[in-house]
Amino acid sequence: MYKRLILISFMILFLSCSSIVNKKIVQLPNNKSYAISSFWNYTETPMAGLRASSIVESVLAKEQIEIKSLIGGSADMETVKNKKIFLSSKKEEAKRLGAEYFITGDVQEWRYKTGIDGEPVVSYSIKVIDLKDDKVIYSSIGAKSGWGHKSIGVVAQEIAKELIPNFIP
Repeated sequence: MYKRLILISFMILFLSCSSIVNKKIVQLPNNKSYAISSFWNYTETPMAGLRASSIVESVLAKEQIEIKSLIGGSADMETVKNKKIFLSSKKEEAKRLGAEYFITGDVQEWRYKTGIDGEPVVSYSIKVIDLKDDKVIYSSIGAKSGWGHKSIGVVAQEIAKELIPNFIP
């Protein structure tokens, strides 16, 4: 009885540390051209959007898709004040480069919890936009906290592996 209660309690605790939500389940072709831009940063952590988008780009590399990086540096993002203008300019740049799909996202949380363990906490979303008609064809969001021995980068990579859409050859 006690073993079962302990096991159930552990599973509830373990599963409550991670959450992935997919708005649509789609399979995207891997023979099309994609562009990815820096993610918008809603956190107080400098360059969290750049870090998250870079990690997603790296995870996407294993899918054997053609991806054009529009991820700038910190100097690029310091001058940006309006998300709508930023995304519009990046979409136009993606079209000029011949991309058919545009990958973007938002970072909602990117920090270490305070306390003895200093657990990493990450939350961000990914969107894939069809540049032909400017429609979101895929959207998902993930949040996860890790144990004190993990870094934010490891947790962000784990989320990316779960968030990116399925690609069909």
